[in-house]
Amino acid sequence: MKTFKTLILFLGIILFTSFKSENNNDKKLVGIWKGFEVEKQYEGVEKHWIVQRFANGTYVIMFTTKQDCEIQTFTEKGKWWTKGNLFYEKHENGDAPEIYSYVVKDNLVVHFKNQENNYEFDDFRLE
Repeated sequence: MKTFKTLILFLGIILFTSFKSENNNDKKLVGIWKGFEVEKQYEGVEKHWIVQRFANGTYVIMFTTKQDCEIQTFTEKGKWWTKGNLFYEKHENGDAPEIYSYVVKDNLVVHFKNQENNYEFDDFRLE
């Protein structure tokens, strides 16, 4: 009986913390988005992406880059969350999250600005 109560308590804590972290995320950012930029982050590189942010705080991005007529694709997975007007994105293999300020425009466009290097980009809602 003691083991059963411990199991119920453990499951309750897991559910509480997962709902708590999910509720802190800005729901307007959940969904499928696309974006692109040319030479904003790296000279000579054109970058396109599709990102899906899930309500549970995870994301997956598919990138396509073009440089010197060569095209590469790769994916990235990780966790995301928001606090106030700041967006945090921690790559699956990353040590620290990237931090962006963000503004949602008409629920269709999100403008992001990196807090460390002023790199800016927009995501456009697909769904």
